[in-house]
Amino acid sequence: MLAQTKMALHSARHGFSNPIHGILLGQRSASLLEVTDALPVCHEVPTKPIVDMALRFADIYLQQKKESLEIVGWYTANSTVTSSFEEEIPNVSACRVVSSMSEQMDNTEAIVLVLLSAMGVVSTLDETEKGASFAPLCTVFEKDVKTRTFTQKVDATRVLTNESSKGDASEVIVRALKGMSKFSSEYDELSTGGGLTIYDFVDHITDFEKRENLDVKNWIENKAVLEFVDDYLKAR
Repeated sequence: MLAQTKMALHSARHGFSNPIHGILLGQRSASLLEVTDALPVCHEVPTKPIVDMALRFADIYLQQKKESLEIVGWYTANSTVTSSFEEEIPNVSACRVVSSMSEQMDNTEAIVLVLLSAMGVVSTLDETEKGASFAPLCTVFEKDVKTRTFTQKVDATRVLTNESSKGDASEVIVRALKGMSKFSSEYDELSTGGGLTIYDFVDHITDFEKRENLDVKNWIENKAVLEFVDDYLKAR
């Protein structure tokens, strides 16, 4: 639920039209990969220095936390929003990043690429208002053994991204989005007002140079989002 909320906020903050990228944290077992958190990295085509630094900081963070979480993949949303639920494939930049990650890490068979559907997020907003069924928010891909690219869909029973509790996940995502900004009637424009927001590694670099709001704009923890989701879970 936390991972999906962060991914949705990351995409929404940049108008659902910029490509977004980030790191996925989770836990592995013999037959299941559970994605539990997402660390927003950038809202543009990722460069190698940005990706390498972000992964290094994520590793340090996990070592300091001394928890059972580890880096399990990469997430993205494409830079264009389709007008319908046509089948999307991950953008080239994301495929390159996750392929590089898989070459450098152990347990490469468990590294995944999660594609967030911006249309799915928008539809969730609409359907929550109308009481309709929820559209898919994410598609999970793994490396195709033949092409060696991350274009093969993963069996949903092997990866847990909170889709099993989609109603609850969708509700907290909608609440978070509405807490972040006001949407137009078509949900295609975001105001720049205050409220809940999320920051990525590129935001952190920019603000580090200015020495401004470094604790508030902590891209790894994004405490405001974490507290928002925790409060929602406690209130259920």
